[in-house]
Order: sequence, then C-alpha cells, then structure tokens
Amino acid sequence: MHFRYLLWDFDGTLFDTYPPLAESIERALADFDATEPRAAINALLSQTLDLTLTTLVDKFALDHDAFKQRLYHYWEQVPLDAYTPFPGVIAFCERFIAANGQHYIYTHRGRATMMPMLEQHNVTHLFAGSMTRDNGYPRKPDPTGFNALIDHYNLPRAELLTIGDRDLDIQAGQAAGIKACLFNAQPGPGVEPDYVIASFAELDAIVEL
Repeated sequence: MHFRYLLWDFDGTLFDTYPPLAESIERALADFDATEPRAAINALLSQTLDLTLTTLVDKFALDHDAFKQRLYHYWEQVPLDAYTPFPGVIAFCERFIAANGQHYIYTHRGRATMMPMLEQHNVTHLFAGSMTRDNGYPRKPDPTGFNALIDHYNLPRAELLTIGDRDLDIQAGQAAGIKACLFNAQPGPGVEPDYVIASFAELDAIVEL
C-alpha cells in the first residue's frame, strides 16, 4: 500500500455529527426570536464552531454566554443514535485493516463524547490510537497535536495520510509534513489538499488498497 497509516478527523469525517448540531443551533436561535438558513449554518460549521457562535451572536446582537448555554442545552439532548458514521467509511476502515493498515484519530472533540459514539457502533477496535482536546494541544491548523501523535505512536510520515473535512485539517497535516485528503468539501483560497474525495470508495485507489 502507498499509505499504511491513516489519521482521521472525527466530526464531519468519520461521523456525520453536523446535522444534530445545526438543529441545536436553530433551536437556540429560536429562543431569541432569530432564524438563520440551515445552509448558512452549515457553511459556518464547515469552518469552526467558535466562528459559528461568534458570527451568529454578532449578527443578531445576542449575549454570547446566554446563546451558548441554550445551544448546549439542546445539543446535550441529542440521542446517541442520531450520530452515525458516514456511508462507506466503516467498510473502508475494515478493508484497510485487513490489508495490515492502521487507523488513528485526532479530534477537537473530547474523549468523553467521542468514545460513546464509537462504542454505539461497535467500531472502537478499528482505531489503534487517538488524541482529543483532552490532550491539551493547540487547535488545528496548528500542527503541534499532529506532531505529538505521530511521535507518540512512532508513525513514519511518508506512509501516513490524514483525512478531514475542513481546510484546517489539511493545513495541520501538511504543516506536520504529511499528505492530506479533503473529504466532502471544496478547499478554500490558498488551501491545496494532496487529494480531494467525495466518497470513501475513492480512498481505495489513493492508498493503493
């Protein structure tokens, strides 16, 4: 295989977690008599949640802490089974492991909310290691966390590919000296992924499975 190790982003890449989050944002906005099109919310979330909050707070002149509190109130009510892996990703991960590949996760999500999703779908065993926001590294696109994971698991950069759905995933990976693949999105200005895919079936050819 061309790549033997894959470094995955979690939200928006492995698991389709944005729809429940977007719905929670809509419900929080409604509490303040505000509305925003779902497409506009999704566009903001494709960058960062912090940017989404700041933009909406500024647009509707909301109290930041009050709005964030309402958002998290609704978000915490989302049932675990509302979060599902993207179509084809688990099958691909299993094929990759069968060919002696290994999977790792680097995410801004905390371990306390990531692990139940993996366990819900019985896929914890597919990942050889992970780092989350609990490890305390700067947020992407800063490559410090990527470098720490690579060093911790002694991964050869030439055989490692990172996969994410946002520009910051690409920027962090490339800054860490590894190839980067953008999933289900178009790169922003100045961002040049090594690969762009719309479905996980396309990864077979990239990794030479």
